[in-house]
Amino acid sequence: MKRYRLEAWIVAFAALAVLAGGVQAADRRYTADVVVVGGGSTGLAAAVTAAEGGANVVLLEKNPYLGGASNFAEGLFAVESELQRAKAYGLTKEEAFKHIMEFGHYKTDAPLLRLFVEGSAANIEWLRERGVEMEAIHISPTEPMVWHVIKNRGQYIHGGALVTALQDKLTEKGGVILLRTPAKRLVRSGSRVSGVEAVDRRGNRVVVNAQAVIIATGGFGNSKEKISQWTKFDPEKFKPTLPLNKTGDGIVMAKDAGADTEGENLMLHLGTEGKAIVPLGNIYGMTWEPNLWVNRSGERFVDEGIVFSFPMAANAVGRQRGAYAWSIFDDGEVEHVMTKGVKQGIGVIIPVMTKLTKLKEEIGNAAAADSDAFKAADSIEELAKKIGVPSEALRKTYDDYNRYAACGRDLQFFKAARWMRPLTKGKLYAVKLYPYHFTSIGGIRVNRDMAVIDKDDRPIEGLYAGGCDIGGLYSDTYTLWASGHAYGFAVYSGRMAGESALKKIGKR
Repeated sequence: MKRYRLEAWIVAFAALAVLAGGVQAADRRYTADVVVVGGGSTGLAAAVTAAEGGANVVLLEKNPYLGGASNFAEGLFAVESELQRAKAYGLTKEEAFKHIMEFGHYKTDAPLLRLFVEGSAANIEWLRERGVEMEAIHISPTEPMVWHVIKNRGQYIHGGALVTALQDKLTEKGGVILLRTPAKRLVRSGSRVSGVEAVDRRGNRVVVNAQAVIIATGGFGNSKEKISQWTKFDPEKFKPTLPLNKTGDGIVMAKDAGADTEGENLMLHLGTEGKAIVPLGNIYGMTWEPNLWVNRSGERFVDEGIVFSFPMAANAVGRQRGAYAWSIFDDGEVEHVMTKGVKQGIGVIIPVMTKLTKLKEEIGNAAAADSDAFKAADSIEELAKKIGVPSEALRKTYDDYNRYAACGRDLQFFKAARWMRPLTKGKLYAVKLYPYHFTSIGGIRVNRDMAVIDKDDRPIEGLYAGGCDIGGLYSDTYTLWASGHAYGFAVYSGRMAGESALKKIGKR
């Protein structure tokens, strides 16, 4: 196991010297070959790659735990993998690449995406060799079988299984992991990046000198300020799904070092919140079902089957006045999802065909609390009043929709007949739809080696980046067709950044 030269000493410690009401913080200094900023799947993949290649590695993580958003992710994109071959699935790399480029309207970094698609199957095998087991599945009826869902690893589920497997490998190879140690700035030696300055939880200044720095901080999705400054979204209306402390630190540090950026955006999805609404509960699950959707004018605005592509569904709702809509269903639909299960689900958290057995109970609780995000009524006119939309408009929308469903042909938006049923059984219900985001996407520009580049496309010596800190991948909307694209790219780009760092220090 490799040993590190830890130069820890007190720079200015005097028992009687008081600075701002306390003792001056101490310096902690490390010397390593590679320092990785961020301990999610990108940072761990980079650190493991570098450590396995013979490098001394220090990993800095601002949170008190590793994994970040990766702990909640479920599967990775790949094409022509061994797991797909075992199911006789025939999508080719060429077909996948062309579709991804067309989805992004050719506003994306084609060379980088081509390398990722080409290396995506090897990415899966790299993880499997390190103890991460997966299965290739379809995420929805409208997407290809490119999603490689992570299997449980003992008590660890979803992305947590991947995170712990890579953490074990890094520890086995002697990597140093510093939790609660947020990086603050890059150390420069002339034009070269030569390390990172951080602060630990006690306020001590931590300096890691290294030949290569890899930024993997997971984006800026928890910073309202940066969402407002860097994207077109109102952070008060497009909220993060989870409070993961992703505040764009790595992107800011790279920009301060002269990095160029592009494509700052959000990975949107639908959800709801309000009084008596259980997060990811049964009522919440109905926000991902292809029911009747209306805006604040009481009118339909899209084929609700778009819910099978969660980023585009959130696009459709997010562009409505007020950035919200209502999903309407009846007792017939309640009985269906309770006995037959959901049509869409929410990934592997609420899998397709999951029976929402607590839906009636949650409906009762929401009604009793007079929830602002859920309403029940005995007529469409009563429902219109409760959700605050014009009664005449909602009546017309409701009658038209029921007529389309009865004849099996949506004359307005051509919604598939199998997702339509007349809403004529018992009570009517409405759950409020809001756009949220899983993570930010876009940021630092890199070349094919994951080296950070400036505005003249020149690499900034010693600096690399990966994952959701990277720009040029998604144009204006995250591509769900390539299910697990962000998670797959996180691991892939981390590995490639690790390989480039090894070349930089002469280990390759």
